[in-house]
Amino acid sequence: LDEAAPVLKRRSSESARLAKFVRTTSEPGAIGDRPRTRQAIEPAVSGLIAVLRVLLPLYWKMYAFGYSVLSKLPTNAMRMVFGAALCLFGGHFFASVAAIEAFRIFGWEQLRHHVGIVVAEAQSVADASRKDNDVDADENGVADVDEMTSRELLRHKTALAMSTVKDPQRLQAAAGFLWAAYVSVLATLRLEFARTISLALACAEMFEFPITRCFLPGLVALLGPDLQHWGTTIIQSALALVTTLVAIWLQTAISAFYAAVRGGRMFAEGLFALMEEHGLFTDAKGLPKLPCFKEGWSPEDSTLDEVVGFTLAGCGFLYQVTTGFELPFPLNLVFLPLTAVEWLLRWQIYVTDEGLLI
Repeated sequence: LDEAAPVLKRRSSESARLAKFVRTTSEPGAIGDRPRTRQAIEPAVSGLIAVLRVLLPLYWKMYAFGYSVLSKLPTNAMRMVFGAALCLFGGHFFASVAAIEAFRIFGWEQLRHHVGIVVAEAQSVADASRKDNDVDADENGVADVDEMTSRELLRHKTALAMSTVKDPQRLQAAAGFLWAAYVSVLATLRLEFARTISLALACAEMFEFPITRCFLPGLVALLGPDLQHWGTTIIQSALALVTTLVAIWLQTAISAFYAAVRGGRMFAEGLFALMEEHGLFTDAKGLPKLPCFKEGWSPEDSTLDEVVGFTLAGCGFLYQVTTGFELPFPLNLVFLPLTAVEWLLRWQIYVTDEGLLI
């Protein structure tokens, strides 16, 4: 009988493989060889990878479960859920909401098509990589990827990804469209934010003289003769900062108000459509079930859905104002990855190649 192929005795964890990439720059011959700097950075990066290895699977399972539940809901019930979330928490994600609206105007259907292409190709590469992790071509009981150096592993996985993608031009076109859409949306949001800041600075200029006249004498006396020449500069800088922060808060409030109105309308439309589907207004013959409804009554023929939607919008906006446009516990932990994306988007809006817009 032929001798059975050896079973894999050892297979490195994903964190160990990621650590290989971190050690790539520590190998001899690396560009700008600075081993002390790399040795100081490697523990921090390895620790960050270890934390992400714990949190990412947890959030992935949680979001996958949430997606599986939402995908089983009727379309109108899903609109109600998203409408309520937008109405109550839209102000916390004002940059993301603005970006989504800009993407919708840019061409939502075409955008979704190209996102599907990129996601499908990424899933194919991920599946191929998982299968590749179990390959033991030399049959020595150790996975081949565990016997490679960090640079060999990088080249091997890159070649694997390139060979897995069968139509690179299609992927390139999809990625190019997404990048062009992203840059266009980011430029639009930066323009809107720059307009807000310019108005704030114009207001600061109008208030500068009366505030300087009120506070400069006391500030000069407080600073003393050696620093009194800083008085005007300090007042101007503080005034510009305060007016900018107020303008940002007002912009957040405006975005939260828009999110509340849009979310309230979504919830009301989904609610009445769902009730109409289940025949709660009229029977099979079209006769009203309640005396307040006329024969053949439909939500589209009345203002009842608008009343419900705008009432919910008002309550949602007041709730957002009272919470300071922040998520309550434990939702702040549940949506921590989405909050991280929101702050990354805000940073890209606030910061340009020339520096802070503020």
